[in-house]
Amino acid sequence: MPTLIARNLKTLKKTLESPKFKNKKIGLVPTMGAIHRGHLTLVDKSLRTSEVTVVSIFVNPLQFNKAEDFKNYPTAYDKDIKILTEKKVDLIFFPDQKDMYPEDFSTYINLKKYNHILCGKKRKGHFSGVAIIVLKLFSLVNPNFAYFGEKDYQQLVIIKKLVKDLNLDIKIFSIRTVRDKNGLALSSRNKLLDKEEKIKASKINSILNKVTLKKLHNQKNLYIEIKRKLNSCGIYKIEYLEVRDERSLKLYDPTTRCNENYRVFIAVKIGKVRLIDNKRVI
Repeated sequence: MPTLIARNLKTLKKTLESPKFKNKKIGLVPTMGAIHRGHLTLVDKSLRTSEVTVVSIFVNPLQFNKAEDFKNYPTAYDKDIKILTEKKVDLIFFPDQKDMYPEDFSTYINLKKYNHILCGKKRKGHFSGVAIIVLKLFSLVNPNFAYFGEKDYQQLVIIKKLVKDLNLDIKIFSIRTVRDKNGLALSSRNKLLDKEEKIKASKINSILNKVTLKKLHNQKNLYIEIKRKLNSCGIYKIEYLEVRDERSLKLYDPTTRCNENYRVFIAVKIGKVRLIDNKRVI
């Protein structure tokens, strides 16, 4: 059957109640569009593990703390539909902003445990906005499975916690970060980088690969070394560079270390583009 498109809540509800979807195991891939190979890795996983696959495309205004960033976020709706249709996903949910956030919308989620670390520190309200839209999508689509990438690792941890805290019967699949041939983590925002900026950004992965458990014993020297290497590549605006437990997101503390599962997290600004990445420390 051809890929169906729901552009409003009424069509979505009608489609999900049709024989093709009713009583089927539904996989949901939430996106903000500008579909790239990273998104398609999530789609492929859903196609393999679900009976029907729904991909949502919605640039969520609540997760942008700057109006300019929301306005400049790359979109390619016609191209996205073509790509997803060729992938033979079952349904593309393409809602309007007024459907997701009516004029009198006033419900928000307080994520007190994660709001003030990593990306939450400077992007006030960002993860509350993420949690709201994900919860709305879960409520509307009622999926059995949902798929998220590890590039947005803090987001992944928050969504898993959301599902656990609210006793949602949804299995969250996490997919490893997909990178280009130079190691740059794929992101829709990469389209906003010029050629020179993309070369700089591609150095981040190789630098993070130098972080090892052995080197964590002297964190101060490690951070100095990483920052020096970033600077030598022309990356000077470093928002954060931290090592945290990959399950709890607690800061690495060598005196209380109880497992080997740590990640190094980084956020930098190159030109006008903010980029994040993370790597497991081995």
